[in-house]
Amino acid sequence: MGMSDAVWSRSGSDTISRRAFYAVIGAVLTWGFVLTVLVSHATALWQPGIVMVFLVGLGIPIVGIVLSVTSDNPLVSFAGFNLVVGGLAAILGPVLAIYAIKAPGAIEEAATMTGFLTVVMGASGFLFPDFYRSIGGALLGALTAFVIVSIAGLFIPALHATHALDYIGVLLFSLYVGFDMWRASEMPATIDNAVDVSVALYLDIINLFLNLLSIFSDD
Repeated sequence: MGMSDAVWSRSGSDTISRRAFYAVIGAVLTWGFVLTVLVSHATALWQPGIVMVFLVGLGIPIVGIVLSVTSDNPLVSFAGFNLVVGGLAAILGPVLAIYAIKAPGAIEEAATMTGFLTVVMGASGFLFPDFYRSIGGALLGALTAFVIVSIAGLFIPALHATHALDYIGVLLFSLYVGFDMWRASEMPATIDNAVDVSVALYLDIINLFLNLLSIFSDD
């Protein structure tokens, strides 16, 4: 999500088979979710101020994304992936602790639905390549608008009066899962590209989960 085609079209000396390519993506994502659980559990009782939220939850992931995007070294890209996961998971810990009290069972429901949608939409990226090839520009425009409205929602509570924004987020990030899997299917099969696409998919899946969690928490 958000990574340029120029980055994902890079080839390199770490070229591997297509099967191994997808195996690396799966392994990196699995590690990312394990790290998410560990870090979020460790920070569950943390009460960060707004400055720390932005520094840790936004600043560190941005550094990680930049590392991944600008490097063609798999180890550097993997370090970037861990920064993305660590920063987001640190902020996710206190959020999940609140939801665990506010809406028991919502976390499990959101996680289950996230897994289901990830599998379905990921498969659609392979099954409908022409569709995803045609919507890249529209998705980027929708994501830009979504981010702007979400930021505005921090200052305009009325924007969160309904779950309309959450449902839009679910649709948007579900489509991004399919879109990023389609891009993965067409990029050179290198270890570095596998790590880079893992960063994008992790961001898609975490955002999908958070929007679903907001919806399920009020059921």
